[in-house]
Amino acid sequence: MTATAPEPGALLEHAGLPLPTGHVPPHAVPPVVVGIPTSHPADLVQVLLRRADGPPLAIRALREIRGSADPVQWFRARLPMMQPNRTAEYRVEWSRAGRRIATLPADGSWLGLVGVGEPVGSSATPVTDKWPSAARFPYDMEFFAALTVNLRAEVLGATAEGYRINFHVEEGRVVGPHIDAVVEPHGGDWMCIRPDGVGIVDIKITCRTQDGALLLDQAGGVFDLGPDGYAAVAAGRFDGAPPLYVTPRWSTADPAWAWLSRKQGIGLGRVVMRTLQVQCDIYLPRVGEADGR
Repeated sequence: MTATAPEPGALLEHAGLPLPTGHVPPHAVPPVVVGIPTSHPADLVQVLLRRADGPPLAIRALREIRGSADPVQWFRARLPMMQPNRTAEYRVEWSRAGRRIATLPADGSWLGLVGVGEPVGSSATPVTDKWPSAARFPYDMEFFAALTVNLRAEVLGATAEGYRINFHVEEGRVVGPHIDAVVEPHGGDWMCIRPDGVGIVDIKITCRTQDGALLLDQAGGVFDLGPDGYAAVAAGRFDGAPPLYVTPRWSTADPAWAWLSRKQGIGLGRVVMRTLQVQCDIYLPRVGEADGR
């Protein structure tokens, strides 16, 4: 991808993929590609779409693979399928840790879309297909918190299920726009590493918020140590920073935090093996209305 020289604090439109506006063909799913001149784990780019019959819907834009020579971090989202003769409008917003940095259009206005009526004799697949193959539900991902935990390893060794290591919490912190909590030192991850080098995550930790609430965080997921990961840990070699994917859920008896018990989190990060430090960014997903409503 190419673009003009990046401007600090500005969203960039892709030269070869202009933002969709005006008439949209039947059943098209228009892509929205924008860039930012910096890259930070907390960057959030989303498309706000509003129709006449409902509140704005936030659609999360996903990071594109970035070339080493490209100074721009590109994001891509897809607008919902436009129904014939219906209208919608949208704009793109870039934020970091809950603070909006820029919009596109830059003045905060909205770009209009109009669904074109179905052509006579069209053989296009209707949105009411019994077994659809295209994505139907737009979504957004709100950044919740950055989790950083230092662990110590308790090696059990090879078992019938796999190579087991209990990772116990020594210290940790969960910090984000709506939370600042300490990870209590009596939890951990009861991990089982399969022969293919994939660790099956079994996390149970307790977080104590600044207002004194106790939150039980339980998560499954996968920890990909690579094809040689089993042999490496069995030999006592803890190298690199393998990727970690987890699905945290929370439980609490504190009424002020009851809202968090209704959420499903998605965590993405890495583990620095040399120091056994978990670095994980946690997001709260929200599903939108079906495109064919």
